[in-house]
Amino acid sequence: MNDFSIEHAGQKIVSAKTKDYFKEVASSYFNNNHRAAVVTLYSVVISDMIDKLETLADIYSDAIAISILDNIRKFQADHPTSPEWEKTLVEEIKTRTSLIDNVDYARILSLRNDRHLCAHPVIDKEDRLHTPNKETVGAHIRNMLESFFLKPPILSKKILGAMLQDLADKKDILINQLSINKYVGAKYLENLTPSIEVIIFRDLWKIVFKLDDSNAKSNRKLNYKLLKILYERNLSAAIEKIKSEKKYFSNVHDSDTVKELLINFIAENEDLYSVFSEDVRLLLAQEAEKDPSAKTSAWFLSPNFLDHLATIKGKIDTQFDATFPYDASADAYNILIRIGVSKGYTKEITEFIIWRYITCRSYNEADKIFTYVLKPNLDRLDDDQFEGLCESVNGNSQCWSRNRAEDDHTYLKNYITTKLGSNFPFSNFRNVFN
Repeated sequence: MNDFSIEHAGQKIVSAKTKDYFKEVASSYFNNNHRAAVVTLYSVVISDMIDKLETLADIYSDAIAISILDNIRKFQADHPTSPEWEKTLVEEIKTRTSLIDNVDYARILSLRNDRHLCAHPVIDKEDRLHTPNKETVGAHIRNMLESFFLKPPILSKKILGAMLQDLADKKDILINQLSINKYVGAKYLENLTPSIEVIIFRDLWKIVFKLDDSNAKSNRKLNYKLLKILYERNLSAAIEKIKSEKKYFSNVHDSDTVKELLINFIAENEDLYSVFSEDVRLLLAQEAEKDPSAKTSAWFLSPNFLDHLATIKGKIDTQFDATFPYDASADAYNILIRIGVSKGYTKEITEFIIWRYITCRSYNEADKIFTYVLKPNLDRLDDDQFEGLCESVNGNSQCWSRNRAEDDHTYLKNYITTKLGSNFPFSNFRNVFN
């Protein structure tokens, strides 16, 4: 192992505390203080073991970690001067957790043996203190990095299981993408390395898009939100993972919900469409033809975004060729709007939003479009678009004579007043602002 490798790997250590302690190990090694490096390295390993157990106990409420820590603390209290607790700690972690395997265990024992030789005044036959050579110390450092320091306190599959169960238990509280982002980020992701997050992303993909058991179905949309978080946090690495394992990621279940979610995912990451197998692309195209929401989101099937927007307006005019449920979902509209804005088509999108509301053909439709399409996007409209909006709404009784119109249009009036002032000609639109 060369010096650069140690420095580079040291920056990837999971625990901030261990990363700081490791600097002393590296410094001793680079300055040829090999005995000090070995003694310090072993101490840092023991410290990192405690740190990982405390993370498991405090964050994941891991019963085994709590038990091991309780045993160690009791032993230390009963035998305050005995170092035997360190040996007990290693054995407990080996036999009761998944933190180390047999190879890791053998490496730790080898380090411990050399640590004893370096730390105690054992004189060899030539009356010299034991001094390990640079290669041996370098090997110990590399082994501890690979076997322990670079690993998170919990394996990726166990992390994923814990996250999914936690989210499922709190689905009534974590009701939107933002709340899930904050919760998962603070409780789980800040303790993980990017490489582990990508592994979890890969495993979660199968749960979201392939599995069809009752648990997968009942939590599919919630788990999809977690998938998006992991993808967006590790964009380049996740894209590379998808491209390098096309067959795995193309193995998706043929259900309407799965196909719609995959369409939504690709809609916001259109370059991935060509990565998927031909049969998956055919499934998505067929879904877009039969489902209004899928059709609205699947802009990547059109020559370009503006062509797609024009196509969707035509489909809305015909109630998607009289295809049930005759309109796209609120989520599909929001995906379309978000993508259009991200591509720089704000003017075209705001014109579409206004057009969508003023052409409503029923009270229920107007309720839905105002609440989920117009209201959340009022801040996107230019000042000079509001008069045209109000004039057109004034001429459509489906918009202004419905039961919820008074509350909705009071909100609109207050918004316009705040944005443009009280000089706005509200009196010109008496049906809207009566």
